[in-house]
Amino acid sequence: MAGLTAVAAVLGLLAWDMARRRRIAHAGWWAPLVFCLTGVLGVTLALRGGTSGRAECVANHDLTEPLYTTQGLWNLAMFVPLGLFGVLALRRPLPALAGVLALPVFIELTQALAPFVSGICDSADVEMNAGGGALGVAAGLVLLRGRVAWRAWAAPTVAVTAVLAVLGVVVCRTAVTLNHMDGSSVREARGDERVAAERAVHQAFGDRYRVGAVRISPGLDGYNGWMNIQFAGGFPAELMWPGGRRLNVDFGNTAGMGSMEKVGYTVPGAGTPHGTADAYRIARTYMRAHYAWAESASWHATRAVHDSAGSGWVTSWRFKDRGVEMPRSLDVRINPAGRVYGMQVDLGPTRVPLPAKLISARRAEEIVREKRRKGADTTGLRIEAGPLTTERTMGHTGPWRAVWSVVVTDTRCTPDADGDGCEPMTESLDAATGESTG
Repeated sequence: MAGLTAVAAVLGLLAWDMARRRRIAHAGWWAPLVFCLTGVLGVTLALRGGTSGRAECVANHDLTEPLYTTQGLWNLAMFVPLGLFGVLALRRPLPALAGVLALPVFIELTQALAPFVSGICDSADVEMNAGGGALGVAAGLVLLRGRVAWRAWAAPTVAVTAVLAVLGVVVCRTAVTLNHMDGSSVREARGDERVAAERAVHQAFGDRYRVGAVRISPGLDGYNGWMNIQFAGGFPAELMWPGGRRLNVDFGNTAGMGSMEKVGYTVPGAGTPHGTADAYRIARTYMRAHYAWAESASWHATRAVHDSAGSGWVTSWRFKDRGVEMPRSLDVRINPAGRVYGMQVDLGPTRVPLPAKLISARRAEEIVREKRRKGADTTGLRIEAGPLTTERTMGHTGPWRAVWSVVVTDTRCTPDADGDGCEPMTESLDAATGESTG
């Protein structure tokens, strides 16, 4: 940063000297203008972290969000001096305004496309930069009391701005992938959003818990976001948002919970389970009280589990068609004390259209193995296809498709001292085409 400041100061002095030698009016204002311009370009294009040349931009639909973030306000303030000194140096408001509107677009597209520039292309940055520049232009006009050349350079400014606008649109449509988001940071739920969270928790647990904070993590392209819901001393619940179709609860994510046996939702009339049959009866009692539709599922099973969350049993209910698990489902985890320690429910449809032909589990495993052979030795890899499930291509809005989840485990891998480093990898394949869905 010190080096950038020194460079900006030198370039500012050179700009002032050049303007003075050419007898340009108001030459003194060129020094701070070039100083600020150099600083902005240096901070946004040279001193940013991240991955370069990703050819992606975030299109933030929440226009008010950056007004409530530190980064957004910083982006606003950063461009105010540019607009101000632009008007003071040029005394021509139209080119100054055009400059502060075009520069943010140039910066963000450069961050997206240039291989030597790091940073995240975000429409919220354009919004706040342009807004700050416009405020600076307005401040300059106030200081000059409107005594500027309003029509000077008007025609060439309009022409150049139009050309740049067309180029920008062409680049965005042909060279950049836009990831649409309903906000780019975690925010508090509002109005109907909070009502949806409270309704989901009430259906799962009745009046047992009072909902506290509800935070929304927006997803890409307006889908696959989540609500994090606070109750029972922590944030144990996640609700798929928008739509609220899927609720996941894990009481292991609660604060001050003590031992596993002492936490979770108590099912009325439930005792201590002594095996799979007892655990199933408790889970069934819970299901009938809260999600009675699962009684008509075409398949259910209870299995013992032993993982990082401890021991217990999970009972699953599924609706199947041609061996494909439909979206609607329910999983209930019972801990050794007979309490509901976790659950996941999907309120999607019990039947969705399926392609006439679907690849087999064996073929899915072969496809993954063939892909692995292209990059490395597959000896020692255990490749197994899991259940054939359904998912939507665009969260809660796109068409449904059948998907194979193929788990790849390297049996020759040696974990590190903490037991990590050898976790299985999962690859999802479209069961109709065999193409990767990732």
